[in-house]
Amino acid sequence: MGFINLLAFGYLALIALVVLIYFLSKKKYIVAVPSIIPWSVLKEDVVRSRLFRIDLLFLLQIILILILIFFLAHPYLKSNIINISGKNVILVIDSSASMQTSEDKGSRFDQARSQALKMVDKLKQWDKMMVISADYSSRIACNFTEDKHKLNKTINDLIPRDTGTNLDEGVVLGISFLKTVERGEMYVLTDQSPSSINITRQKPGNIKFIRYGEKSANVAISSLDVYQDMFKDYTEREVYVTIKNYSDDNKDVKLSVFLNDEIIKEEELELAGDKQKTVRVKNLSTSGILKARIETDDFLSVDNTAYAIINEIKPINILLVSNDYRLQDELEKIEQGTSRIKLTRIDISGYEPEAVKDYDVAIFHEFIPDESPGINSLYIIPYLPALNSQAKGVPARIGTRPNGVDGRAGGKESNNFSSILFPKYGMVSNVEILDWDNTHPTMMHLHNLDDLNIRSSLTMEPPDWSTALIKVSDGLKDSPIAYAGQYAGKKVVTLGFDLSDFDFSKSENLRILIITLNIIQWLNPYEVEDHNKLLTGGQYRPNFVLKDNIQILNPQREILKYDVKGDAEDPFVFNKIDYIGEYEISGADFKDRFVANLFDEEESRIMPELTDDTELKFEEKEALTLIKDKKTEFGKYLLLLVPFILLLEWLLYYKKLRAGTA
Repeated sequence: MGFINLLAFGYLALIALVVLIYFLSKKKYIVAVPSIIPWSVLKEDVVRSRLFRIDLLFLLQIILILILIFFLAHPYLKSNIINISGKNVILVIDSSASMQTSEDKGSRFDQARSQALKMVDKLKQWDKMMVISADYSSRIACNFTEDKHKLNKTINDLIPRDTGTNLDEGVVLGISFLKTVERGEMYVLTDQSPSSINITRQKPGNIKFIRYGEKSANVAISSLDVYQDMFKDYTEREVYVTIKNYSDDNKDVKLSVFLNDEIIKEEELELAGDKQKTVRVKNLSTSGILKARIETDDFLSVDNTAYAIINEIKPINILLVSNDYRLQDELEKIEQGTSRIKLTRIDISGYEPEAVKDYDVAIFHEFIPDESPGINSLYIIPYLPALNSQAKGVPARIGTRPNGVDGRAGGKESNNFSSILFPKYGMVSNVEILDWDNTHPTMMHLHNLDDLNIRSSLTMEPPDWSTALIKVSDGLKDSPIAYAGQYAGKKVVTLGFDLSDFDFSKSENLRILIITLNIIQWLNPYEVEDHNKLLTGGQYRPNFVLKDNIQILNPQREILKYDVKGDAEDPFVFNKIDYIGEYEISGADFKDRFVANLFDEEESRIMPELTDDTELKFEEKEALTLIKDKKTEFGKYLLLLVPFILLLEWLLYYKKLRAGTA
């Protein structure tokens, strides 16, 4: 034990002061005795000793002073503290498709997993480890822990995905933790080299790449394209399978194509090193799942299979809401030329929200309903409905809208849905087309739109959920006259010009006819091209609003359940497309499906990089043991005795007062 403040012991002089006070404050008593004879025999020292007698009250006061002095001296107990700080290991494991490559000692991922388990086994008592899995996205599989059982289970549960890799993200995530821990070291288990990642600018510190991979031969299906539309029979549809040899050696490849698990084509071909070939598949017989598979001598199998959906050919029921028979006449020309559409027209005055329930697509001509109809729709609006005139079916031109409502000024619209459809609008004459989006399905097979014979058109500001299709010159700016998008889970196309102004049977209007056919096909709910274009690691967005509980069955036969709330502004997005193959999505009253493929050249090119120009400094850390003295003060606990002693002193003094001896 020791004392921090030795000067406090100077207050011991207070004890002498207390003794002095006792001597000076001793009272004299007169005692009447009948005789002085007994006193004459007392010794002098006995008489003097009774001048000051130590009592309990005096002792309590001395103890109180000693406690206070003890507190001021800060007494402490001395002990040794041993602090052992282990190292913090960050493990980034590449779990992308290329890690499935077969090697002599198992797949690259199996080798990485085995290495990771050995690293766990070597952890000492105070060491901790974090595990990060990196493929198309990165996630913390296990946070820092010294629990080896938990770490082993986490690593054993990891499996490689059929996706590309974003190893940069995983490395950056690991570095962010590496910079915040003491005695940290980071290992990246991958078949990529540091030079393939822009790692130097991250100032990584203590990081080490452990690379796997010796095999280089691989052949892959690099694309599977299906050309189909609603106006072609199954036998007229075409499929193109592209196969690429990523090795330097010639490869013999056997291609098999299946439709609903029935083989429809087999072909053997020879591929030279680093070359590709495309095989054409025709004579499809029905709708369903198309699967292409190759057999060859290579070391990565995940890219040897690809999937596509052959859409079902079904007549599309179209409801035309219009008072103009000219548009009906032009659409009937399409109906007569193909058996793929069935057209029904009703007057604007006869439209009710329930009128669309038996149709696949609705076309609204010079009319906008109060609410979204809930099906894929085309809006042809060279005129805007006037206030209070929809029930009568009386359209009004923009320049003659009643009550002075002006769309350019952002005035109040005649209904809520029209304000959502186009918040701002205007009119342009002598239309001069400046640009069009030739990547959108509604603009396919169009090489030139410069001289379309459009006399006048409505210009519109597309909503944020849409894409401009055609832009025209409008003074000093370019303005859209057509746009397309998805609202509340349904496809929407809006045209500012009138299709009824064109005769589809005339060759000069062929491009307008193509645009119309493209729009009908894009709005057709049975023609879902996007379901063939999904890649692993991507996202699936349904073409309809989901309102109930749904479940998704992935290619691994795992069932994923979701509680979905129907919301047009925040639609459901499925982002766990981890494997190639068919996904089935189902709910209370619907079923849908989509397919996903790899088609990733970086993953298919499995040849290890021979050069690595990135120098990384690495030093294996050791646990650090710190021994230091610790002083534990306990004087503050003595203060707890002070109130008790004061109370005891007061009670004793009060007792003496009552006895008359104080």
